[in-house]
Formats: sequence, C-alpha cells, structure tokens
Amino acid sequence: MKKYIIFLMPDEDDENYDQHELIGVEYGEDIYDATDRLIGAVCDDLSGNPENARCEVFAYPPEELEESGRYQYQLLGIVSPPYAEENTVLFYGVQEIETD
Repeated sequence: MKKYIIFLMPDEDDENYDQHELIGVEYGEDIYDATDRLIGAVCDDLSGNPENARCEVFAYPPEELEESGRYQYQLLGIVSPPYAEENTVLFYGVQEIETD
C-alpha cells in the first residue's frame, strides 16, 4: 500500500516548499489505483474555494515527474469560469510514500 500526499503549488516550478499547501492524503496499491481519489481531492480543493463558486472544476490524471526533488507526480487542476476567455490552471505536487 502506498500513501499519496497532495500539495497545492503556488507555481509550477516553485521550490519554496514552505509555501506549498497540503490539501489531502490518499492511499492506493499504486498511482493507478489512487488516481480517481487524487483527482477527487484536487476537485474538492478547487470547488471549496469561494472564488470558484460558479465555476466548473476538473483535474487531469497525475503525470510522473522525472527531475523533481520533492514530488514524484504532478496533477493539473483546472478552473473554468462561466464567462472567461481562459481557464485557470493550478499545479499540484504528489509525494508517493511506501507504507507497511
């Protein structure tokens, strides 16, 4: 079993980890087993923000990061306002930890 710890990153390449916000912890046999729960946690985080009250939110499945010091995976959270020309993209880092 593995534990997946999800952090909201202020910017895609931000390495000031003190500013990354913990938003959830999920468990699974592997990243594929946990993917739906990880996406759900990101969507819950996005929809819980009052600024996104009238917006549609969704997230892309995790992508493996090859050269990240802290995170093994990254998810993209998308906020789609009803009357905006562009969507807002937020970056989430995921740490994978082996549990016993």
